[in-house]
Amino acid sequence: MPLPCNTGPGSDRLERLVLTTSALIAETSLEGALDRIVLVAADIIGARYAAVGVLGPDGRLLERFVTHGIDDATRARIGPPPRGHGILGLVIREARPIRLPDLARHPDSYGFPPHHPEMHSFLGVPIVGRRGAFGNLYLTEKLGAEVFSEEDEHIAVQLAATAAAVVENARLHEESARLLEEVQLLHRTRERFFAMVNHELRNALAAVYGWAEMLVRKKDPATVPRAAFEVLDSAQQAVGLINDLLDLSRLDEDRLKPVIRAVDPAAVAHKALSRMTPTAEGKAALQLEARADLPACNTDASRVEQILVNLIGNAIQHCVAGGTVQVRVSAGDGLVRFTVDNDGPGVPAEEIERIFDIYVSKKDGDAQGVGLGLPLSRRLARLLGGELRAESLPDRGRFMLELPAAPPS
Repeated sequence: MPLPCNTGPGSDRLERLVLTTSALIAETSLEGALDRIVLVAADIIGARYAAVGVLGPDGRLLERFVTHGIDDATRARIGPPPRGHGILGLVIREARPIRLPDLARHPDSYGFPPHHPEMHSFLGVPIVGRRGAFGNLYLTEKLGAEVFSEEDEHIAVQLAATAAAVVENARLHEESARLLEEVQLLHRTRERFFAMVNHELRNALAAVYGWAEMLVRKKDPATVPRAAFEVLDSAQQAVGLINDLLDLSRLDEDRLKPVIRAVDPAAVAHKALSRMTPTAEGKAALQLEARADLPACNTDASRVEQILVNLIGNAIQHCVAGGTVQVRVSAGDGLVRFTVDNDGPGVPAEEIERIFDIYVSKKDGDAQGVGLGLPLSRRLARLLGGELRAESLPDRGRFMLELPAAPPS
């Protein structure tokens, strides 16, 4: 929208400059900001022509050059825009205003290319940012006078200061948009990578798992080589690791959506223990203790089972030989609690939070690390509106999963 004509005194022009500043600062596009700056400059200061130039990354040549007062046809006949030599470059190099009655008579003037309109009176001011001058604002052909006044120069300096903030803000906005696009591209690339890894690893492990299962299942353990059990166990761990990686990826992308319905917590705990019975065979006894009057949970049964399987598996791994892994289900204070205990050593107090960090490995050179099960389980618990924590006890290991209980019907 065209700005009103410049007919007021100096105070009126300063007032209009202040009023236009908010509109300038709201501009997030660099091209839009530069267009707006030259329009405001020509109108408030009163000039037939105005231009703004911004240096490129090399800090030597103009990367952007936007004009006002020259139509597209004339601009096309003139040819390429200036690069920052002559008077335009002098304004930036010396970082001070230059006011001239006749531009062509200055010793640094480069002259004008063919088809360029005549320009005599000149006012140029540097655009100075946090790291020094990075552009210029200039006006030519003062309207209603032979030369630009000291008051014109003062207004141009104020406008250039606003232009510096506007240009830097627009550049930051464009850089932020570019970085966001790169991050989104990286996320999409990672998603495709995980999908490819999932597909290829599952194909590679399918045969290993299948043959190992054929060697082990429904046979007398005494006749099965120990290597077959090791291969089957390793294949199961690899498949579980792939599933955990995929779930973590979906959580990062906010694509893992729980399926919420009324769930019997005791039934979920029983199912998780049944799944882990083969793993516990010969290592630990599994026990379930659940009250008969437990309230239901409005939660995702498969995800709760996944968390409990991870906790029970961790408990079996750290339980003393021939010990007990106990799962207790209780309720109180609007919560349903799943407590998983084992007879192994407890978690040291200083390690309580570290074991839930996906990037932390065990101390003392343990090659197994802490795995992904615990970090993933905590994130799943929080996704379900609950919490997962460990307790430091001297004679046992303990994890507690808390989930909101369903309101009484």
